Amino acid sequence: MDFFSAGLGLACLSFVLGFAWRVHGRPGSRLPAASEQDRRKSGLAAGLVDIILLRRTLRTGKLRWAGHTLLILGFLPLLFLHAMDGIVTRPLFSGYEPTLEPWQSARNALGLAALAGLGLLVWHRGRRLRAFSRVQDWALLGLLAAVLLTGFVLEAAKMASPADFERMVADFFPEADGDEFIALQAHWARENGVRFERFLPTAPEILEQGRELHEDRCAGCHAPTATAFASRTLADALPAGAVLPRTMAPIFWHLHVGLAFLVLALLPWGKFLHPLASPANLLVRGGRWDSGFPAAPPARNLALEACTRCGQCSLHCSVAPSRRVLGNVDILPMDKLADLRSWLDRSLDGARLADLVEGSHVCTECLRCTQVCPAGIDLQDLWISSKAALSEAGRAGVDGEIRKRTAGEWAHELASRRLGKVGASGSGLADHAESFWGCVQCTTCTGVCPVVAVSTDPQRDLDLTPQQIMNYLRMGLKAQTLGARMVWSCTTCYKCQEHCPQGVPVADILYELRQLGARTLRHRGKP
Repeated sequence: MDFFSAGLGLACLSFVLGFAWRVHGRPGSRLPAASEQDRRKSGLAAGLVDIILLRRTLRTGKLRWAGHTLLILGFLPLLFLHAMDGIVTRPLFSGYEPTLEPWQSARNALGLAALAGLGLLVWHRGRRLRAFSRVQDWALLGLLAAVLLTGFVLEAAKMASPADFERMVADFFPEADGDEFIALQAHWARENGVRFERFLPTAPEILEQGRELHEDRCAGCHAPTATAFASRTLADALPAGAVLPRTMAPIFWHLHVGLAFLVLALLPWGKFLHPLASPANLLVRGGRWDSGFPAAPPARNLALEACTRCGQCSLHCSVAPSRRVLGNVDILPMDKLADLRSWLDRSLDGARLADLVEGSHVCTECLRCTQVCPAGIDLQDLWISSKAALSEAGRAGVDGEIRKRTAGEWAHELASRRLGKVGASGSGLADHAESFWGCVQCTTCTGVCPVVAVSTDPQRDLDLTPQQIMNYLRMGLKAQTLGARMVWSCTTCYKCQEHCPQGVPVADILYELRQLGARTLRHRGKP
């Protein structure tokens, strides 16, 4: 078995195994299923428009759109018309030869377009997304660039290679005598840039004989190499008189083909699948920009694989500032989606699972990430359903944990802990008596509170009302307030604070208590 057959076989095996793992490897969806009546129909035409025009990508920036457009317009024709020419181009176009026009110049133009697109994407990622990028993000761009660059170098090496010239003469002009062979060498050295080891004659009559032999025996399947303008420029850049080793072209052929097989082998793994999954997801979404919650399980599985890690969701996330404070990367949608996939695959536990739970409950479900996602992923549906699934699995987060006990039960536990102070710069409002000392228990804050208003039994639903919390603080019972459902149900609408006749910062104090309670529960069990 030769290199090509073995490499292609291994790459195809990796592709099939990886794709099968993607389809069947996930042990059942742990997300709540949608009923048939909940599923909404999508528009096929709108999905096709999104795929063909990259409409969603354009919305995220013209530069990024230009990079993707150039890469797709350059790479896809190279894949189908050049890499698969034996099963696509040759049967479709009679007389096709890769060394004839227009294929030779088109191949160079397409390769340059794809490289230009890659350059724009690398520049964009380095400039705007460096903080969010991982190794696989750069690996995909690097591998594609390596395939394209080795293609140009391979073509240039073959142009300058005397070994390739001799092989062609042996195959297609075996009866050439010594003078004819030298005349043909002289013509190819002058016109097509072949670098021969020995000095060749430049007499006009010999060059003319070489030209006639070329027209008669070679021109039928060989256009002038100058039409491969990029590769010929590369070959001509060699120093005058330099001759490439005869092994140079075979080395670059193995490198170019090997890298192409590596891309094929990695296609079903990690981010490499997104060139297939993202268009499929756009087709399923049918042009929708909002959330279609709840989506069907197959659509959710496809959405989980469609992420391109472009970082647009993280750039527009409304709670991204929380990541800088808490240091939890799973607050950002892009990283949270990756860990959600791992949790669904049952390969996430420990601190990373705790990060996913916290990141899921910090999310406000504002819909921004869904609206800006170039791959059309219904992130809103994934966040809502995964939050429910995590809660069902006993991972309800701080907000869910606090509601499992009464305020009195939490006070019993928290009283034995050192609650500390709020804020990095010192104590907070709840630690300074002057913050709440002015409270006269007039119940104005409780009277205007919308959370209290919607409760039929505030003592049962909220444990304590706002003015009762201020009173507890006045009595030094801070621990008893942290577990009060009122603290965790407050919407921070600031009505209590705006209406307080004594100017007590009620909403700020409630928010501060919730922050302290969340921090205490986050480090629960730690020394």
